[in-house]
Amino acid sequence: MDTTDVVTADAFKLSLETGEVVIEFGRLEGVQALLGQTSVSVTDRVVLPLETGRRLLVWLEESLRPHAGAMRAAQAKALAPADAATAARPGQVSQRPPPDQSGERAAQLLRLVGHWDVPHQYERSFRLSELGVQANRFLLTVNTCDVPGTARERALEVCDRLAMPATLRAAAEANFEMANCLHFGFEGDPGSIICKLYLERAVPGEEAQKARAVGKPVLLHLAFKWDLLGDAAVTTKYFWYPGLSAPEIQERLAHVYRGGQSASFDIARAMLQLAAEREPTENLQYLEVEEAENARRSFDLNVYNAKLQVKDIQPLLHRMREHFAIRPGQFQALYDQIKAMALGHLAGGVHRNGKDFFNVYYGVIGLPHFNRELR
Repeated sequence: MDTTDVVTADAFKLSLETGEVVIEFGRLEGVQALLGQTSVSVTDRVVLPLETGRRLLVWLEESLRPHAGAMRAAQAKALAPADAATAARPGQVSQRPPPDQSGERAAQLLRLVGHWDVPHQYERSFRLSELGVQANRFLLTVNTCDVPGTARERALEVCDRLAMPATLRAAAEANFEMANCLHFGFEGDPGSIICKLYLERAVPGEEAQKARAVGKPVLLHLAFKWDLLGDAAVTTKYFWYPGLSAPEIQERLAHVYRGGQSASFDIARAMLQLAAEREPTENLQYLEVEEAENARRSFDLNVYNAKLQVKDIQPLLHRMREHFAIRPGQFQALYDQIKAMALGHLAGGVHRNGKDFFNVYYGVIGLPHFNRELR
């Protein structure tokens, strides 16, 4: 028996609060509605994660597309006869902005992995560089043992749907046995849409101990990244240095920054010192990153165990913003949404384009399953 209550709303408000989409529904109050005013009695409030909101937008558009002709005809009835024929004609220039290809691809990735209906983690990040703030970035993480069917086949099916180049696909297939878990990555901006597949090893304790004893790294991630708007494709290796002390990590950072004489090195070192005050660095995770196709040299410092929030590094974020000459208002809106979220990783160094950068990862969410209702 269906006990769902049906409530009719003739007003709504959409807002973004702390990284979530908030939709409020209500009714125009009688007297105010007659007077043409906008007093609304709110009846319901729906809160969605940002990526769920994006998926919902894509699916609403897909659902309404078959009815576009009837909707145009209905709208034309309210126009003067001279304008009605033109308004009802298909193929007219839309008053809406063009679709956001980056948002559609992000929603597609979420939908494809969502169909697996498995436990997962969702982590967001933003990049600060001379190009400004790039915030349309996320990672989805699943254990290979949770993937239904054959993990290799299912993962590569997702990559095929996202137009993974054949050379990268062959390399991912050949190395797939190393993967204990998978990370699907996405980043989009006006000039590029980059999809990623990371294969992560479960490093045996004995291997990690031997590496620590001789001061050598071990391969932790093998990642395959490709640009949907261009022909760029790279393979990225992430090397883990187990159990480093704070001075040892600082020495590695100086190596990444070619001697350490730079403003970015000072910021990275300050981040290390702040994390080390909360948690021994042996319990953090320090990685260095290589790409054979270019001169990238960068690091990734995982500080989740230090239990910091994004707001704890506000002075460092301010220094990053000033270093890259980013306008305060361009970053403040993002910061206000995420400042209370858990701080995850700081990555930085020289990117594949030869330019300085910082990536900040935050707010990882571990969810048991994708929501079937919103898939």
